[in-house]
Amino acid sequence: MLGGGADGNVPETLMALAQAANGLEGADAGQAEQMGEEIMQQMMKQFEQMGNKEDFQQVIDGMMNQMLSKEVMYTPFKQVCEKYPAWLADNESSLSKGDYERYGKQYQYYQRIVALYETEPDNVARVSELLQDMQEFGQPPAELIKELAPGLEMSPDGVPIMPGLMGNNGPLPDPSQCAQQ
Repeated sequence: MLGGGADGNVPETLMALAQAANGLEGADAGQAEQMGEEIMQQMMKQFEQMGNKEDFQQVIDGMMNQMLSKEVMYTPFKQVCEKYPAWLADNESSLSKGDYERYGKQYQYYQRIVALYETEPDNVARVSELLQDMQEFGQPPAELIKELAPGLEMSPDGVPIMPGLMGNNGPLPDPSQCAQQ
């Protein structure tokens, strides 16, 4: 149960996140950046109002459930699945055997996640597990992501660059570099 003055704000913040996620569809890079900044400001206000660790964990769980929901993730993952086979075929000769196998395994994870959304759309815990497992295979091919999100800039290692997000002018920071209390 939430304590302190955060009770009424958690549902409002999560609803705002859901509305913002729905609003990102079809948005250009500038609109997406502005919405991202607004979402982060709302989350920071919410975190400042947290009374204890249970409150914080509940908000984080709610945000993760929203961010990993079928409404947010299914379409982009489905698009990657549709484009990945052609990309693999077109690039097989230019990839090392190891990279080709790694990308092939990554593609299988995308397929598993799409199938999970189609059969168990509310199984966010399993989606999270599959995403964590998929991290072993690195970032998806930058060319593939650029094709699906033309305005998105990528760093040399394939990580999206999110200028202006929380004052950041490059890729998101490594979580191990973040200050913890």
